[in-house]
Amino acid sequence: MSYYSDENVATKYLDPRIYTENARCTFELNTDEAAYLPNLRLLNVGVVASAINDYNNLLGGMGIIKNARLLDGKTVLSQATENQFYQGFQNINHSNEENQSSRSQQQCTAIGLTVNGDSRQVERMAAKTQTNTNVSTTGSATLDLRTIFPMLNSISHLPTSVFKNLRIEIEFDAERTNQLLADTATTFNTLRPVLAVDVVENPTLVASLDKNFNSASWLEVEHDLFVGSATPNTAANAGVRQNINVKINGYNNKSLERLLIVKEIQDPAKLISGTAVKGAGIYASVACFQQNVQFRVNGSNLLPRNGITGNNERLAYIVDTYGDCSAYIGSNQYGGDNAVELFDARNLLGQRDYIGVYVGKAISDLQINYSRVGLEDTTPLRPTTDALRFHCYGEVKKQIVIQNGSYNIQYA
Repeated sequence: MSYYSDENVATKYLDPRIYTENARCTFELNTDEAAYLPNLRLLNVGVVASAINDYNNLLGGMGIIKNARLLDGKTVLSQATENQFYQGFQNINHSNEENQSSRSQQQCTAIGLTVNGDSRQVERMAAKTQTNTNVSTTGSATLDLRTIFPMLNSISHLPTSVFKNLRIEIEFDAERTNQLLADTATTFNTLRPVLAVDVVENPTLVASLDKNFNSASWLEVEHDLFVGSATPNTAANAGVRQNINVKINGYNNKSLERLLIVKEIQDPAKLISGTAVKGAGIYASVACFQQNVQFRVNGSNLLPRNGITGNNERLAYIVDTYGDCSAYIGSNQYGGDNAVELFDARNLLGQRDYIGVYVGKAISDLQINYSRVGLEDTTPLRPTTDALRFHCYGEVKKQIVIQNGSYNIQYA
């Protein structure tokens, strides 16, 4: 991009207009500027804690962002709802090399994997940045807002002549028992974030960009949810298949592209040993025993035969649908311990069992048929019989049409 080399763009750093520690913050984009580039970055995302501690290994510093919205006045341009579960998947949705070399450091996560030269076990990298008791030394993450506001990936700029009241609202999650740090005994307070923006200062360039800015389309990620009830953890239930058949109405009358399901255990206490969080805690997508999943779209099965039935088949669908994912031995497997191959296996097994599929249809009726097999499992963590929340993140087509300085946003 030649904007920078031609000195047409200046980078500015904005403090929140409203900041309530541990609750929310609001940034307002000044209308004195002619236009903003869409590469908005949120800096200094994290917490200052009562003790040195690791961030949640999957979410890092970005775990504190629960919900976020990009608005123009009261109009929602793009948003991220129940962001933490989707953010966890986004964090691993890259090659292991990228996660290991750069993203773990930028996000304060421990996602990158390596092989221990002595034990020959696969293990996570230690978190590169930790929380601290001092604001100036505590670890913080950087968030490219294009990852949570998909609209920003489809537009050339944000002209203030069209978007006259731009602002960004962030809702924080600062509940220590929500397993955002590796030790739930550690109390913490959110850092005051900073918004980095690139401002187009050349009016001629802005006029040229405005002339070609008539419409744009993108895939907005929308959240829906269904619940699977617990089954008895008894010998009588061992080998009994539980069928969970639900109708999802959140995508009706919309064009649905990719669909991701993240499985959360409803009882957060099962993800804690003493005060230490097991693996990624409640933000893991837990594996169950002998799972099957089928999607019925507008009255017809989306997948052949019984749908997705095996561990490797689920992993293949995820990679085929979303691209590279940083996985490890047993990451979507229920039971066993893989102790020979995997360091800290009891806390890592079955932590990344995501379900993903490409739909590619306009939805009038969407049903999800999910099943799992019960076991007499004596371990504290037994997701195959526990109650689960199934978080659904679907990409739906949206578009903006701009005419005479005004705009209309609608589903495509």
